[in-house]
Amino acid sequence: MTQFLDQVTGDVSAFSLPSHLDSMSDTASSLLSKSDSSLITPVPGHSQELFFFYRQLALLAQKMLEAEHVSIWLASPRDAELVCSHTLGSGAQVGCVLDEQHTQLLQQLLPNGVGSLPKQNDVHAGLWRSLYGDSAQGNLDVAVIRGPGTWQGLICCYRRHGMPSQPELLRQVAHLAERGLDSLSQNEAEQQCLLRQQQLDRLSYALRAKTGRAFFDELVVQLQHIASSQDVWLAELESPPMQHWARVMTRITQGEPEFARYPLDALPALDLSGLHQGILLRDVDLPSPLSKASSLYLYPLRDGKQQLIGHLAMLFDHIEPDLKLLTTLFQLVGHRAAAELDRHRAEAELRLSAVAFETNEGLIITDPDFVILRVNRAFSHITGLAAEMAVGKRLGKDIWAHQQCPLQFDEEGRWQGEREREDAAGNAYPQWETWTPVQDEWGTVSHYVICFEDMSERKAAARQIQNLAYYDDLTGLPNRRFLMEQVERSFQLAHQNDMVGALLFIDLDHFKTINDSLGHAAGDWLLQQASARLRVLLRGADVLVRLGGDEFVMLLPALSSNPAQAELQATMMAEEIIEQISMPFELNEHSLHTGTSVGISLFPTRDQTPADLLKQADTAMYQAKSAGRRVCRLFDSEMQRQADRRLLIHNQLRNALRNNELVLYYQPQHMVSNDELIGLEALVRWQDGRRGIISPAEFIPIAEETDLIIDIGRWVLLEGCHQFVRWHEAGYQVPQLSINVSARQFHHPAFVEHVHEVLAETGMEPSALNLEITESVVLGNTEDTIHKMTELKDLGISFSIDDFGTGYSSLGYLKRLPVDELKIDRSFIQDVPHDTSNMAIVEAVMAMASHLNFTVTAEGVETRQQLEFLRRHKCAFYQGYLACKPLPADAVERYMTRHGSFAAGSV
Repeated sequence: MTQFLDQVTGDVSAFSLPSHLDSMSDTASSLLSKSDSSLITPVPGHSQELFFFYRQLALLAQKMLEAEHVSIWLASPRDAELVCSHTLGSGAQVGCVLDEQHTQLLQQLLPNGVGSLPKQNDVHAGLWRSLYGDSAQGNLDVAVIRGPGTWQGLICCYRRHGMPSQPELLRQVAHLAERGLDSLSQNEAEQQCLLRQQQLDRLSYALRAKTGRAFFDELVVQLQHIASSQDVWLAELESPPMQHWARVMTRITQGEPEFARYPLDALPALDLSGLHQGILLRDVDLPSPLSKASSLYLYPLRDGKQQLIGHLAMLFDHIEPDLKLLTTLFQLVGHRAAAELDRHRAEAELRLSAVAFETNEGLIITDPDFVILRVNRAFSHITGLAAEMAVGKRLGKDIWAHQQCPLQFDEEGRWQGEREREDAAGNAYPQWETWTPVQDEWGTVSHYVICFEDMSERKAAARQIQNLAYYDDLTGLPNRRFLMEQVERSFQLAHQNDMVGALLFIDLDHFKTINDSLGHAAGDWLLQQASARLRVLLRGADVLVRLGGDEFVMLLPALSSNPAQAELQATMMAEEIIEQISMPFELNEHSLHTGTSVGISLFPTRDQTPADLLKQADTAMYQAKSAGRRVCRLFDSEMQRQADRRLLIHNQLRNALRNNELVLYYQPQHMVSNDELIGLEALVRWQDGRRGIISPAEFIPIAEETDLIIDIGRWVLLEGCHQFVRWHEAGYQVPQLSINVSARQFHHPAFVEHVHEVLAETGMEPSALNLEITESVVLGNTEDTIHKMTELKDLGISFSIDDFGTGYSSLGYLKRLPVDELKIDRSFIQDVPHDTSNMAIVEAVMAMASHLNFTVTAEGVETRQQLEFLRRHKCAFYQGYLACKPLPADAVERYMTRHGSFAAGSV
């Protein structure tokens, strides 16, 4: 063979292929040792000798044609693609492919089989780019190899500029290559070997530059193409505890439905954990979601520790798989696929670890001596220390020096708990920490992971929740819930230590008037100022609480072992409270005057419970208000009896309203000048079956404490109008009916609507109806009052201010109100003509009313001297016992007849 090659080198025209190839191996090996080695190890057998022959042929062409680069391309009998099987110099790689478009182009350009393709020709540019890229500047000589059957090939020689083209020599080289293919076509086994070698070349070339998912995608495509498989996929095992499930990473199939994951036991009777090489299973029936197939080839993928991490699967249905080809394929790509999958999983874990590491919780990784190796961003955010300032420092010495007791690790080396730490600025804050050791494969601690969380916000939120549960948001004082817990504790201590304490119930006087007149902002300000004044009075163990609204409670535990001494101390504290609250509060241009009423209850007494204590102090406070305000009262048993009686009356009164036990009495109203009857005032009475007639002075104040007064007021208005219309229809001519309206009733949202309903239902003439309201109604909400009065005034209803002069009011509001009449309270009339002060007040009221065009009615007139005084001062109307006491409806009819108010036949 050496002589043969020498002959060819000396005289190409004399070159001929020997009759056999048996002696080519030694010479080919010698030649290969002098040149670049191939990327692919040739397959054994006769095709190996042909492989070396083509290698020598490439070397020969490079030498004879003085070429920079020579590549030999072969096409398999099955494929139209030209695959690079041999290459010398730089340029194309073994295994790369010229597609069918380039093959057809060569056939068109080279009808004679040999030609030169200059790069400057645009038609050739794509071929040049495929072979040498854009940087090559020489010339390209190409010769077509025409083999037997469907075999064909191509020889490409690249030469520098200035080197002459030698087409005849190139044609002779191509002729030698054709004779080689001709010898190959005589042996089918050798054809298969060369075809397999080409496939392996192409597979290696396709995968050599791919990594990660691109590698997996290309791998399944190539495997399906080479092995003619129906379905190919690569799956990885999921992480524990789902490691018995496989998840498909990439797949190529011939139209089967997609699937993403499946249990490993879906693979038939195969223990993948013990599988270390590929296995072919025949006649398999795979359950859904896997495809149906007659053969299944599985190849396990293992990491560097030989742990199963996934598998490659190939399904064959219509063809018999070539097991030898599959074995060769996976010998070539199996280890690379496993390595890529292992790297892919490692990178995924690193990405997850990176994301997990950058959490809102601070993380520190140290060595066994607690020297910081790494921190996350949350560490810097919480501590104020930059990462570069922390790495290399020692925990417990340079950072977080142990100012508290040392950490006590458990048996596993872990510790968790709350510690107080300092940030970079020296500010202390609470921190929850977890110290966890990390052991190496020998069980030795190699690192510590410290996870920590700033608890400042959590503790602040807990304090806020505590404040919401136990403290008043407006004043910052404890609330009712806190009070009851303190009362329980104080009760127990008082019993144990034989001490007496006190609870003071504090209610601001006239707070609602100030709040409604100046607005809620002023009311809130007043409550804050009042609480501040009360705080000043507290001793060490005392507790001040705001119950709500304008009600406060002061708990004075353990005043004395002597009840009399304890009572004295509690009373002195109550008087100090009254003095403090009675001083004016200066708000902008307003000087606010209020007071307080204080109820006192001592504890513990016999049969007294903590719940009773607050109730008793409230009862005492109510008595203080009834006594004229700005006073204190000590709870006693009589107060309890009165409180119980109020509750009893309230319940009975509700039943009385339901059982029609309320009746109306009417008190006549006369002119002062001539004693003419000008109207009636309706007054409610309670006719109890056992006690007889009950005075409104006894039950109206109790009704006014709740919304029961609204129901009573509605009944009085409806019944009074019904009665007035009946009198009118019967011929009794009375100019006007007056009906009292309480503050709660007047300010009810549906009050005006209810008046409209009563007028419509009874047929009452609005001009005959006079509504009497007190000053408390006017001052409750001035704008609302004016609006409602104006709306009713437009109907023809008139208004009187009842008990004028007894309320806490501003005369500035009076001129804005659509009022017709002022009614002087009986308290100013009863001492006339003996009390000069009251007489002066009456004179002033009548003078003011005259200037404001109000009429005046005096209440409670009982003597002729009082009537004469009113006549001298031009008072218009009066009512009282001098004329007549309140009468039931039938008696009023007789009274009206005597006074000429009955006109027979007038209906």
